[in-house]
Amino acid sequence: MSTKYIEINAVTKTFQVAGKGRHLALDCIDARIDEGEFVSILGPSGCGKSTLLYMIGGFISPSGGEILVEGIPITGPGPDRGPVFQEFALFPWKTVLNNVMYGLRVQKVPVKQARDRALALLELVNLSAYANFYPKQLSGGMRQRVAIARTLAYDPKILLMDEPFGALDAHTRTVLQNELLGIWERDRKTVLFVTHGVDEAVFLSDRVIVMSGSPGHIQEVIHIDLPRPRVRADLLGNPRYQAYILQLENMLENMQKHRRVA
Repeated sequence: MSTKYIEINAVTKTFQVAGKGRHLALDCIDARIDEGEFVSILGPSGCGKSTLLYMIGGFISPSGGEILVEGIPITGPGPDRGPVFQEFALFPWKTVLNNVMYGLRVQKVPVKQARDRALALLELVNLSAYANFYPKQLSGGMRQRVAIARTLAYDPKILLMDEPFGALDAHTRTVLQNELLGIWERDRKTVLFVTHGVDEAVFLSDRVIVMSGSPGHIQEVIHIDLPRPRVRADLLGNPRYQAYILQLENMLENMQKHRRVA
């Protein structure tokens, strides 16, 4: 088998649960991700989507198997992998600008260079006018833009996004999906994107990894053959777009029925 940019080889994850023994969260996960690919991970709650993402990030270790990036096993977090989570995790005592500069300053980037890069990223996410605001003064969507800019600041090769728009209202979520695709089209970073939203997965992705559980395992991988750059208004009338959504919705519904029967 040819080497891929990210390789997930027979990965399992077991947790110790107080009073209940050991819980198998993920069972024999195998996947290959190409460099520059946008891949969504879709599945019901509790199937291990976030756990898999955290293992790729190096925040937790597999119980079995291995995960490699460019052929090198992951042993912990690294600057090549940038997390963006649903919780914005911004420093409330720092301004927007200083939040975005933070990682660069930790890496000893000179102040002027860090400031210039941070300002350019704030312009990219349409927040130039809010550089001197504090997180509490921003809406949820704006705070998530800051979180994305902060991650992009140190230029990771891989973005690991765990339901980053899940807590936002529908309109804001749509706006940020469009902005994320614009950034991806420009930089072609490798993106792994955990979501519960079928339409979000289809709109954003080159491929959708569908997981079921428990224990979590990959049920199917769906290739999304839709033109890029993607314009939502055009896709809404595209029969293939609707067919992908229906296919994935039916898969998730069948999983739920199976779980209720079991």
